[in-house]
Formats: sequence, structure tokens, C-alpha cells
Amino acid sequence: MKNGHENLLWLLKQAFHYSGHTVNEAMKKHGVTSAQTGLLRQLADEPGLSGAELGRRLLISPQGAQLALATLEKNGLIERKPDPEHGRIQRAYLTEKGRGTVVAANDDAVVAHDELFAVLTSDERKTLAELLSRIVVQGHGEVSVTLHPDAD
Repeated sequence: MKNGHENLLWLLKQAFHYSGHTVNEAMKKHGVTSAQTGLLRQLADEPGLSGAELGRRLLISPQGAQLALATLEKNGLIERKPDPEHGRIQRAYLTEKGRGTVVAANDDAVVAHDELFAVLTSDERKTLAELLSRIVVQGHGEVSVTLHPDAD
């Protein structure tokens, strides 16, 4: 290890990759990815969001949100309806199948999350969350916790 500063970003990238892979594997049996589940969770909390609104909330491009919504619609997890005031805007809503999928996929993601972070003590998890939050606040001014399974 030459320099701790050089390796922090590499370790963070590896941890991000490993955690994303772990959660996606847990959700795979439900036919969704973690990104798609993020959209489903947002729609469960606030039905009728547009693709642009979802993109902003989930830090993905509007095009990425539209592609994910198209896949979710094709798979029967959401339905889209034109906004009554702005016909060009499509509002997304969970179907019954989508509501069941988001609950099951989220439950499995929480289990994977807990297993992933079991190598850390409760105090270490709190410290890690505090440290990462400080970095995020420096870059964005706030921390979005909408997708975090432990957000209270």
C-alpha cells in the first residue's frame, strides 16, 4: 500500500461493486435489479411520479429512468397514464404484481444488506455511515436516504 489516499477510492469502488452485486443477486429471483426496485419503492411511497421526477430522486438520467420504466411496464409491474393536465407527461403507478414484487425484493435486499454488513459492529456501521454522509454532503449538500433500507 503506497499511499492511503490513493487506495481509499479504489476500496470504496470495490465495496460499492461488491455490495451492488450482492443486492442484485438477492433480487434476481424476483426479476428485478436494485435500480428497478428503487423506482418501484419510490412509486410505492409516492404513486404517479414521472420518469423525470424518478430520475432526479434516484440520481439517474431521465433516459435511464424511462428505460427502466419501459421494462417494468413490459413486465407488468407498473402502468403509465397520461397526466390529466400535461398530456405529454406520463405518470407511473404500481400494479398489484408490482406491489408484491417490491415488497418481496426489498425484503431479500434487506437480508443481503444485513449479511453484507455483518462483518462490522453496530458502532462501526454507524461510523462508516457518518463518514460517508460527510463526503456526500460535501458534494451534494445533503444525503438522500430514500433507498436506504435502514433509513429511519
